[in-house]
Amino acid sequence: MRTAALLFVSTLALAQTPQFEVASIRVGVQDNNHNTNSDKGIFRTHNISLKRLIARAYDVDEGEVFGGPNWVESLGFDINAKIPEEFANNTRETVPIMLRNFLADRFHLTVHREQRETSGYVLAVAKKGVKMTPAKGTRPGSRMSTHNTELVAEGVTMEIFARDLTRMLEKPVTDKTELSGAFDFKMEWADSDPSDDRPSLFTALQEQLGLKLESAKVTYSAVVIDHAEKPGEN
Repeated sequence: MRTAALLFVSTLALAQTPQFEVASIRVGVQDNNHNTNSDKGIFRTHNISLKRLIARAYDVDEGEVFGGPNWVESLGFDINAKIPEEFANNTRETVPIMLRNFLADRFHLTVHREQRETSGYVLAVAKKGVKMTPAKGTRPGSRMSTHNTELVAEGVTMEIFARDLTRMLEKPVTDKTELSGAFDFKMEWADSDPSDDRPSLFTALQEQLGLKLESAKVTYSAVVIDHAEKPGEN
């Protein structure tokens, strides 16, 4: 069911919110490399689809973006954009806003949100309690990196962690831990190698973090594309 009016960015709104200083876009080489990077004041992508760009801009999983013309998934784009100096040290919050403005301007993108229900997971505290360390002196969501089957988090809230689990499991994960504040933690789990004797992701959550995932019907806020046009290159 449609629960909100179209989300659009007017000319006035664009002037009042963070924007890339200079930005170029072109259709990328359609290879097997797909990269996104925001570092040293520059936001770059290589061969990234509009669907993935929307997911980044609206902080959702790609599986939670629907609609649009058939090229939103098949066509990749290379973007090279300069992040204003005043926002260079706060890219986690500001880059998505700048990207939303960029997509509205260059793709003439309009979207709306819908509440949808699907099979997913609820993240909750396990019986033996939390085994994570409360973060000290770090900004929530300040740092989280995943390399293969190892995760290191510093100053991460459970809401943000649930989003990361959503990407890893490719199913919506809703935070029901009722834990406030941010935490520091590490976790590692088994990969697909039969000789790997480490625990599964689900077991690692309980044994190493004191959390658990339970199967459930969950409601999530989907992003639905109402209009999108291929951008002109520059």
